[in-house]
Amino acid sequence: MLRHGSASGSPTIVLWPRTVPGQVDQTSVSPSAVAESVTVVPTAVRISVILLALAGTAGHLAYLDALWWHSLGLAPTVARNVSGATLTLLTAHAVVSVVCAVLGVMLVLTEHHRGEAARALGLAYGAWSYLMAYSGVTMLFRPPTPGLQRELFEAHFLLVEVLGLVGLLRFTSIFPRELTHEELRPPEALPGAFRPIHQASVFMRRPGAPLAAGAAVLALLWGWTLASGANLSDAGLSRAMDVARFCAAGLLVMNLRHAWSAATEGDRDGLTWLLVGLSLLAGSLSLLIGGNVLVAVTGFPEPSVAWRPILLDFGLVGFLTAVAMSVLSRGRADPGRALTKTATAAAAFTLGLFLAAGFEALFTGGIVSSFSFRSGVGTALAFAGVLSTYRTLGDVVARVLPL
Repeated sequence: MLRHGSASGSPTIVLWPRTVPGQVDQTSVSPSAVAESVTVVPTAVRISVILLALAGTAGHLAYLDALWWHSLGLAPTVARNVSGATLTLLTAHAVVSVVCAVLGVMLVLTEHHRGEAARALGLAYGAWSYLMAYSGVTMLFRPPTPGLQRELFEAHFLLVEVLGLVGLLRFTSIFPRELTHEELRPPEALPGAFRPIHQASVFMRRPGAPLAAGAAVLALLWGWTLASGANLSDAGLSRAMDVARFCAAGLLVMNLRHAWSAATEGDRDGLTWLLVGLSLLAGSLSLLIGGNVLVAVTGFPEPSVAWRPILLDFGLVGFLTAVAMSVLSRGRADPGRALTKTATAAAAFTLGLFLAAGFEALFTGGIVSSFSFRSGVGTALAFAGVLSTYRTLGDVVARVLPL
């Protein structure tokens, strides 16, 4: 920020390190220091995410080429037969990773008032897309001979995972906005045993706290692994890392809970996009359950395509896209309408699957032996009934949703 009130008449540049949320600590610094602090970290994040996205995409291409295409020559051909269903599944997983990589690059290249939140989320997306390409990245980049280089290569996956967790923690700390000190005060009804946990979550909202915690976790895990004589690649498989993942997940939930409880009208759109993502993910899970019930009750033949993980991948892509839209939309799309439509569609199709299972069991003699309609009639009737009441179901869902 430029301030025109100095004694010399020249503008003074003020930087806010924000040591405590809601409190402003103004420190005058030189313009060169500001330029360095403003450009170095965002540029490093952008470069890191772009490199992770490119490496992950190349890894997927190499893996699919080694299993299927045998034309790019990026990696040695795997001499084994792979079924079409497995290749379809691997391709679907690769699509999820590539979509995540594209969203990560879009996030770190965006420039607006939520730029820091976009970079933090983009870092998490870039790390996740890279880790999803583990097999291809290993096939493409791992040193061929055992030694220090291979050990460091195996260890760097833990570094990427920790960077992703750091990005998620920072994103949830400042999204949709940074909360003030008053908004982060513990509730009076909070038991004393839980107050240290609350204070720890507030401390982790400081700008450098997630990065410092991530560095401490890496130093602890790698140091302990080296001291015990194990391979560095085993550090990510330790129980201590599982504890770190559990703590990070708890902090994410607490950050989102704080944001939701202190949300204002201006925060509504960003948080509603998160609900859109959750509705897409929950919808894919409910459709999976409904499809399993229908197949189990009716005895319909299983499709040759691995539809279950593909359905979950579809929900995951929707979730990732909706969360990215919370930063990228800039008010150009209505998240409330998107939430209503996705929740209504998921509820309607899930209801149709369960009704179809019941009607099929009834009409084909599974419950009442006097009926002997052809298989499929119950499914058609169920979905016809659901589609005829789709608008009414949408009104019911709109009244239930927290909009």
